[in-house]
Amino acid sequence: MRKNIEKKEKLKEENKEDILGNSKNEDDCEVNTTNENIASLIPKLPNDEEFTILADFFSVFSDSTRLKIISALSEKELCVHELSSLLKMKQPSISQHLKTLWQARVVKKRKVGLHVFYRLDDEHIEKIYTWGYEHVKE
Repeated sequence: MRKNIEKKEKLKEENKEDILGNSKNEDDCEVNTTNENIASLIPKLPNDEEFTILADFFSVFSDSTRLKIISALSEKELCVHELSSLLKMKQPSISQHLKTLWQARVVKKRKVGLHVFYRLDDEHIEKIYTWGYEHVKE
């Protein structure tokens, strides 16, 4: 019984060494948080909250209708009626997608009388869309 416990402890320790990169095998990649190669990255990585915000931002780009809206708005400012006609969709659906895009700061809106015109928030949004589109076309 004692030998089995000792064997299990030894295996745990070896596994721990493998994970931490403290293994004696020269072929193993030595990785631990004190490793110079990754230690310099730690302060450069966003914190968990920033990663969550970034993930939420990128999730806006995961819907094909929203991408169609972004594509159209990358060309020119349009109102809901124009987008609805262009995309052959009902206005309430377009409005819901625009609300999501506006809340994520992907689009800006401008009211003129009864009409609300939308455009991309800034050049970063256009670049994200363009780079993504170019990437999938390759």
